[in-house]
Amino acid sequence: MQLSFEQLQAFLTTVETGSFSAAARKLGKAQSSISGLISNLEIDAGFEVFDRSKRTPPLTAEGLALLNDIKSVLKSYNNLLSRIQNLNKDVETEISLAFDDLALPVSLILQVASDFKEHFPNTSLMLLKASHQQGYQLLKQGKADLTIAISQDDYPENVAFRGISHVHYGTVVSSSHPLAKLAQVTPYDLSQHRHLRITDADSGFRRFDSDLSSTIWFTNSSSLLIDAVSVGLGWAELPLHLIRPQLASGQLLKLPTSHQAVSFPHCVDMVWQSETPVGQGMQWLLNALTEQGIAFSKQSGEAG
Repeated sequence: MQLSFEQLQAFLTTVETGSFSAAARKLGKAQSSISGLISNLEIDAGFEVFDRSKRTPPLTAEGLALLNDIKSVLKSYNNLLSRIQNLNKDVETEISLAFDDLALPVSLILQVASDFKEHFPNTSLMLLKASHQQGYQLLKQGKADLTIAISQDDYPENVAFRGISHVHYGTVVSSSHPLAKLAQVTPYDLSQHRHLRITDADSGFRRFDSDLSSTIWFTNSSSLLIDAVSVGLGWAELPLHLIRPQLASGQLLKLPTSHQAVSFPHCVDMVWQSETPVGQGMQWLLNALTEQGIAFSKQSGEAG
């Protein structure tokens, strides 16, 4: 038994349109052709799939049992055609995007992803949360095609980058923390209390980073970092967009630091391998993330 695409298409179109004649009109074929295709399907299958005793032929029990399988086969066939067309048009089959939510909010990434699926429905997208330097490491290891993170001072020659946004940070503590009681907070005051910082598994304790405090705790999770500050374990420098609810509720307090009277911006970069060909999907992401990053930077600056 060898079923053809035309037989399955005729079957499903008849189900969707309700009659052989309607299916014929939709497919641009003669009604006799549709009837013939379905008859051949029934011969190959060994049973009838439509009850022809009625004006609008319903599915038989056997036809109903085949319906979902035939839908699945036709969907896979159409996906295969789309994938072949995409490959001919230089559209990637999959793209991995690593991002740091301390650089850009998750909501922005998801909005871009939502738009992406409308333009490239057959390209698989993998979103990876990557704290601190992890995004750059994933890019170097070939596990990410594109990385969004707080900018570095310099990049290797084989890396292309584009500054797409600014994110505003503030020095914050829990409202119950001793530093919250001070009218003005000096660097010396900060040095007397635990500093909570972000890291990644490879960077570890970041022992050689300059710091205002000699007592430092680290985590690779932005949500855990916020929670640790919220319960009073120490102070941290955090992006204001990520803690707006906690600031609004009074759970967290932005410290009036003497050395930093306003929120301070960090540049956000988009980074990818310069030697890797950029297909249509990747180019679309570069443009969309740039546009969204610029808009977020303006909004963040006004809020900060």
